[in-house]
Amino acid sequence: MDEPLENLDVSQLPLGPVRSVEIPARPLAPWLRFAHALRLEEAERVTRAPLRTLLDFELVLQLDGLSWIWSEPDGGSVDMPAGTVAFIPPRFRHAWGSEVGTTIAVHFDLHARPRLELPANIRMLGRTVERAPLGVVPGFRLRIGEREQASVLRLVTAPSRPGWRQILQDLVELWNRRAARTIDGRLRAAEVLSQALRMLAEEDRGQRRPGRAGAADPRILDLLRLLGGPEGAALGARPSVARLAALAHMSEASFRAAFARTTGSSPRRYLEEQRMEQAARALVETDRTVTEISHAVGYEDPYHFSRVFRRVNGVSPRGYRRRAGT
Repeated sequence: MDEPLENLDVSQLPLGPVRSVEIPARPLAPWLRFAHALRLEEAERVTRAPLRTLLDFELVLQLDGLSWIWSEPDGGSVDMPAGTVAFIPPRFRHAWGSEVGTTIAVHFDLHARPRLELPANIRMLGRTVERAPLGVVPGFRLRIGEREQASVLRLVTAPSRPGWRQILQDLVELWNRRAARTIDGRLRAAEVLSQALRMLAEEDRGQRRPGRAGAADPRILDLLRLLGGPEGAALGARPSVARLAALAHMSEASFRAAFARTTGSSPRRYLEEQRMEQAARALVETDRTVTEISHAVGYEDPYHFSRVFRRVNGVSPRGYRRRAGT
């Protein structure tokens, strides 16, 4: 049996894989879509949770009790003890495990889309998972065009600063009073959402101190940024470890250890999943052909690309596009 969640300290878990979250390059307009508090009792506890993906962002605060969030790209879960905050970006395949306790959940956009309403912002993926702690915490960097935010927003954060309960309860109150539909309410909601995201970014900056156990290797982070761009696609679908180690200016042995410590994954698995995520975004957000997308993410053979995509995502590229309704 896994270690009881009450004994886990999320703040001590090392940072795992860090993924880029693409933000359209237009002025930000934070938009509150939905906010509510939910209390689950012992009788409502579930051992398996349904996989899903969102079309918007979500913040979840665990007020008391326990929950866990499954990261499908990483094949495991991160626990949410009382006082922790989850940040879930659009198109991230995940599941939320409903344990005993009270949560506050907030759905929002960074660019206003008032026509997108519940439940159309949530897409179920037809599979369930059960808790399997990863031992690391995946993270996300927001990126607008070529500019990527320096700070990491972790999937689950144990905040060092107080005030999270009041912040998210303010959003619940705005929603319940329908105040978010007024001009004053929308301005207040945008202000509170912006404050919450800034606080998460500040948590990351505070945690990345010299000598911190499990700290990400800057040489690996530089390499990950390269792999996420056109230079990475030019390396092909399966660059050798020797080639990647050379790009990071490290020996192969040191590179393997630092890569696993920084991302929680092997180079091959990480690169494959990153490219499949890039491909999934392109299938939803562009009208490029499967062959064009295959080449763009480093796969010369579109049939090989399609096989890998199906293995990672559980559906073919064309099926993924049809399911997304594009």
